[in-house]
Amino acid sequence: MRVTRQTFETHRVAILDAAGRLFRRRGLDGVSLAEVSRAAGLTHGAFYGHYPSKKALVEASCRQSLAAGAAAWRRRADRARAEGANGLGAIVDFYLSEAHRDAPDGGCALASIGPELLRGDTAMRAALDDGVAGLLAVLEEEIARGRPALVPEAGGRVALGVLAAMAGGLVLSRCLADPGRSAAALQSARAASRAAAMAG
Repeated sequence: MRVTRQTFETHRVAILDAAGRLFRRRGLDGVSLAEVSRAAGLTHGAFYGHYPSKKALVEASCRQSLAAGAAAWRRRADRARAEGANGLGAIVDFYLSEAHRDAPDGGCALASIGPELLRGDTAMRAALDDGVAGLLAVLEEEIARGRPALVPEAGGRVALGVLAAMAGGLVLSRCLADPGRSAAALQSARAASRAAAMAG
């Protein structure tokens, strides 16, 4: 039976969503294509109608996950501003929250699988670079709102500092087995991220 274009796109979205969750939860090497297919509600054979290999899936999943993350940051910042709060602060506070720390499968792909993607091929590295650029663009927009006199080049450096503090703090908090130290790492990273936003 011929699959309609709409069904094909629905299946592709399901594959990317399932792959993104599984990769962020268990790492790239800890997930098989058969598992992704099952999680997406498809047969293993149906997968190859969408992607020729696991590498191609990883690249597409990375792009989709990081783009979705940037879009979620924008929505969170917009909601915060509509409520009279600081958009950048809302992004930082959620990113460096215990809820985000404890749910890597639904969180940021940069913190979950970024180091693995760095060991991948050129296409994977390019997908990671493009995704990080999208995250930085959101941070630069929010920094510019709070510091309109800051020149764009300086705003870009500030955004890099904020993202480094955010991603590094989240990774460290997940590495620490002691709950108190993990929570303290989140708190310190929130302070560092806010301080970085005012630097430059």
